Amino acid sequence: MLQLPVCLPISSALRTFDDAIKMKLYNVIFILIFTVFFVSCREKSPQLPVNKLPKDYTKENLLEMNVALAQKELTDIAVYIDTAAPKMQKTPGGFWYEIKNAGVGDSIVRGDKVKVTYNLRLLDGTLCYTPADGGTKTVLVGHADETKGLDDALLMMTEGAAGNFIIPANLAYGMVGDQKRVGSKKTIIYEILSIEKVPY
Repeated sequence: MLQLPVCLPISSALRTFDDAIKMKLYNVIFILIFTVFFVSCREKSPQLPVNKLPKDYTKENLLEMNVALAQKELTDIAVYIDTAAPKMQKTPGGFWYEIKNAGVGDSIVRGDKVKVTYNLRLLDGTLCYTPADGGTKTVLVGHADETKGLDDALLMMTEGAAGNFIIPANLAYGMVGDQKRVGSKKTIIYEILSIEKVPY
């Protein structure tokens, strides 16, 4: 006699399917919990205190190099003054000056518009600008129209005055130079020939 296969009722098949899904879901949840537990229990590397962090040697080297360059610049200025300009005096602002002619006009003050005529040289004697070639300018004093060094030098003067000023690179054109004739980190010498106030 032929036997027919026994068929499960549909509800029973669905229950078996639900059980399989639940089992897979339980497995996934178990794996997730195990992973979180494992990761959280791993030994963390200890944090270093701020004062023990690794040094930034690039930053440190740049700082040392800047200090060395500044020291060399001061030495070069001292040698120049000893040999070529013994009457120069240092200002609290960090540049050197010698007034050649005191002038007879009003003192130059912040906000004055002045026409200044000068020669500009480098410390090695290279002539960069003359009155006929870029060394005549009209500037608004104290408004950073020119270098900080020139601004400060003008504030020491009166109309009609003349004088020489040694301006270190940080008060002159700094790292970038003037993009024309004064290079990077160059000490400059202004030989101011005349100064006069002009109307706005």
